[in-house]
This record gives sequence, structure tokens and C-alpha cells, in this order.
Amino acid sequence: MTSEVPSQVAVPLKKGVVRNSKLLLIGFATVFFPRLFTYFGAPSPLNFAHFIVIPIIVGIVLFTTRIKDQKQIAIVGELIVGFGVLVACTTASALINDAGIINVFLQLMFLGEPFLFLIAMMAVPLVGENLEKFRRWFAGFCLFNLILALAQNVLIPIGIYPAARGGQLLSDNTAGVFASPGGSAGNYISATVSLYFAFYFFNTFKTVPRWLRIAVIIAAIYQTYVSDSKQTFVQMFIGWLLVVWTNLEKPLKIFLYLIPVVLILAIFSWALVETDWEFLDPYRNFTTARADQNLYGPDGQATLLKTAGFRIIPAYFTTPLNYLFGLGPGHTATRLGGWFLRDPNFQNLLIPLGATIHPASEAFWQLIKSPAGWLFKDSTMFSPMYTWVGLWGDLGPVGLGAYLYLSSIVWRRVCVDDFCKFLLLSTAIMGCIFTQMEEPGQMLTVACFLGLRWHEERERRRNRNSIGSAVENSETDHPLSPPQIN
Repeated sequence: MTSEVPSQVAVPLKKGVVRNSKLLLIGFATVFFPRLFTYFGAPSPLNFAHFIVIPIIVGIVLFTTRIKDQKQIAIVGELIVGFGVLVACTTASALINDAGIINVFLQLMFLGEPFLFLIAMMAVPLVGENLEKFRRWFAGFCLFNLILALAQNVLIPIGIYPAARGGQLLSDNTAGVFASPGGSAGNYISATVSLYFAFYFFNTFKTVPRWLRIAVIIAAIYQTYVSDSKQTFVQMFIGWLLVVWTNLEKPLKIFLYLIPVVLILAIFSWALVETDWEFLDPYRNFTTARADQNLYGPDGQATLLKTAGFRIIPAYFTTPLNYLFGLGPGHTATRLGGWFLRDPNFQNLLIPLGATIHPASEAFWQLIKSPAGWLFKDSTMFSPMYTWVGLWGDLGPVGLGAYLYLSSIVWRRVCVDDFCKFLLLSTAIMGCIFTQMEEPGQMLTVACFLGLRWHEERERRRNRNSIGSAVENSETDHPLSPPQIN
């Protein structure tokens, strides 16, 4: 009889698989939405509940999942080993510098939580209807963030949506689910998540009309503009250039791609100087508006401010081991030391638990508050505190190498297309600007995109192979097929 090609291969799902995928969504929600609840009055510790929830969920997934794909098992194993190396380096740095155990835990969560979540995603066999449900829920979360940000920009000025306390600008309040009542970089995080989602939505949801997918991209770009998240355009543009470069078989061909890039930059520079277009004002703020000031030369004010960490941190080295393992977790310019442990509320909570604070962190703030730090008040682009310098300062080149090794596993084993490369490379550029690489809401969103793309690509190959096998069987079993000769 003639075999029919199945339109969709049915995959039996165990109850445990469904439970684990739902746990992943719950865990992601504890990272994605708490700022929205605290914005409307929920207790602020809710923002950090995910530091407990995510490790518990990862443990449950690893102990209950029953994946059989050897490649998938190998990836999970490599990620666990890489995370273990990061744990070992962080612990060694803490022991050398007498950092508190709570510093170790918080530093690992700020830096390693996305990798933990990715380990759990790779340990769950997301297939068939289960994969589709997960994708729809995740896309719904991201779309809600975009819509809410656009609504905030309209409703806050007319008083329908409450504005945050503390005299924040409207642009700071246009932060979707990441708005904070006390002020934060939520606008940057929200805009970044919206742009990543818009690109993913355009490339993945092919059944949605093209005009609607383009509209989502335009909406995300508009959100980035009205929220004054100009650095997001910069980091994504550089990330795109790096993706182009990684795809070149002959590196010299990069010059062919540089021609349109140089042309775009030339037009952009001309517009900054020769036009008065209002939407370019944020970029004039640190370019042509201060052309008469010495900003970007070797001894420029911006250059000296941005590179201050490489002078401040070594000044506090007291042992040769500091050159290898840094000054200790949370002791320099990471989000933990530079921001989290400076908050009096968190100090009152964590210092009794053994948290340690280092004078190197305060040295950064003394610089920022001094006349030499005036540029930071205009734009975070000039911040002397950013993830890469903080990671080097806290954990030294050994810890930095451990983090890069863990990231390389993701690059080699999880990245399945240019979108995944773009996520990683543009995120790395963010780490050169500010501490966005340590923002849980943004980084777990990136981890979710990476895991989803891996599962989607695996599903695509599996369906293609199943359909190919069905076609082959159909041709073999057809009554008019020629006899097989052995």
C-alpha cells in the first residue's frame, strides 16, 4: 500500500517533560516580571527571589529529566563542567581576598544564572506541541514588555499610568516590565529585550503576515528611541558587524562590507553636523555638541574615565595572587560590588550574613562624583564601571578566562545560526559599556532565545528526517516501483 507523508510527526510526551517545561516558564517569569510588581508596591525582595527559585528549578530538571539524545546529554555535561570551573575560580578568589561566602553566591548568580537556566533548557526535551507552547508563552512575555513600554510613553504624561518616584525622566519610565520605582537601567534592558524579540519574531513566526512582523520591528525601534536607549543601537550595530566578520571565509572580504558601513557613518556624521533633527540630539550630546572639548584622544576626558578601572584596581593589589585572581567577588566594579552592595538597604540585610565590601568599589564612585566624572552623568556610555572590567577586577584573568570558557561552550555547542551569534556578540559589546551583562531579566531572556533556537533547529531536522524517511518508504513500497536487485 502507498504510504502517506505525515504533515507532523507525533511525539509522545511524558508528564515529567511537560512539568519541567512549565517549571522553566515559571522560573523565567520570576526573573522577567518582579520589577513590574515592585513598581506597584510589592516588597522589593521579590526582585531577588529568582536567585533561590532558579537553582531549585535547575536541580529539579536535572534530577527528573530523561533525555536520551547523546548530543544533548554531552552539551549539558559540558555546560555543567564549565559552570563548575567558574565556581572554582570564584571560590579561589574569595579565599585569597577574604570575601564573604554570600559574595561568592551572589556573584555566581549575577554572572552564572543565565548559564544555569540554559543548562536546564538543554536538559529538557522540548519537542512537538510542548515546544510550541513554550515558544508562544515566551513570545507573549516579550510582546507584553514591548506593548507596555509603548503604553507607558503615552499614558504616563497624561496621568493614567503612575510615574516612578524620584523625579525620573519619561524616557527612564519607558521601561516596560523592567521599570523600577527607585530608578534603574530598566529602559535599556526593556529596549534590548524588545529588539531581540522583534528580530526573533520576524525570522521565526513565518505564519504571521510580513507586514505585522515588520510592524513589531518598527515598534521596538520606536521604543528604543523614545526611551533614550541610544547605546542599544550602538551595541547591536557593532554586534551585527562582528557576525558579518565571523561568517567571512576570507577575512579580507570584510573590506567589501566596510564600504556601506563607512557610507552609513559618513551620512550619520553629516546629519549630526548639518541638520537639526531632534531625534539625533542624544548622539550629538557626546559627539559634535562637544567637538571643542578633548574627549576621545589618548588623554581625552572620556578615554581616561572609561579606562579608569585599569588604574584603580591594580592600586589595591596586595599579593601577586591578585594579578591572577583579582580582588575578590563583589569587590570592584561588577554590579554586585559597584551597585548592589552600595545600597544601604542591601547592606543592612547582607552584611550581617557575612557580605564584604572593598574600598576599590568606593574609589570608582569617588571618581564619578568628582569633576572628572561629569561625563558619566550625561551617558552610561562613559561609565568606568562595566562588566568586563569588573569581572577582571573581581576574579582576575583566571576568573575571566573561566567565564570566557563557559561562554565558548555556548558559542560552539548551542549557537545554531547567525541570530544566536548576534545575541552573544551584541551582549559582549554591552559588557564594554555598562553592567547590562549582569542584568538577570535581560540575560535570562538571551539564554531562553539560545535554548529555543537550539530546540527549534533540532525539531526542524527531526521532522525533515522523518518526512524524508516516509517518502523513501513510500517510493520503496509503491506497487509500481521497480524490483530491488541484491
